[in-house]
Amino acid sequence: MSGSDLNIFDAQFATNQFSGNQLLLVQILKKFIRQYAHFDTLLEEHLLQQNIDAAKQDVHTIKGVSGNLGMKTLHQACKDLEVDLANPITDYTLEAFSKIFKQTITVVENYSVENEVEESPTEDIQQDEKAELIAALKRNEFISDSKMQDYSQSLGFPSEKLNKLKKAIDNLDYASAIELLE
Repeated sequence: MSGSDLNIFDAQFATNQFSGNQLLLVQILKKFIRQYAHFDTLLEEHLLQQNIDAAKQDVHTIKGVSGNLGMKTLHQACKDLEVDLANPITDYTLEAFSKIFKQTITVVENYSVENEVEESPTEDIQQDEKAELIAALKRNEFISDSKMQDYSQSLGFPSEKLNKLKKAIDNLDYASAIELLE
């Protein structure tokens, strides 16, 4: 990865966010790309419709996600855009944001392809569910019984490991739960 790409996407930081689990990082990056591939277009629509509140909320969401995934330049662009959304926005601001957004998507897609590991569809689902649960635990979110039941079914863990995981989550020992998941 070149120096300029590192300013756009800090792969080492992102990998550290997932305790060194490269496979999990790539899965999350792919999910980010699927979910936000057309974010710049959505943002433009919000602004054309003068729905500033929706634009602010969407930019705030991308700011948080990009910051957690090591997308440094996009994170900063979101911060700048949040400030600009409080004032009249210029085409230049939106154009600059769009350019940074597209660069970030390209760099992240390239990184994902270069670091991809072949898995079966079942393993993909399990990895996605595991990644979601780990992310929720890292944010210290409460995991309801019904949500835990959904995770239990999709994780495919042996019952002994699943019981340990449930007990750790019930006791709010998220560090132990994350360790079991990783």
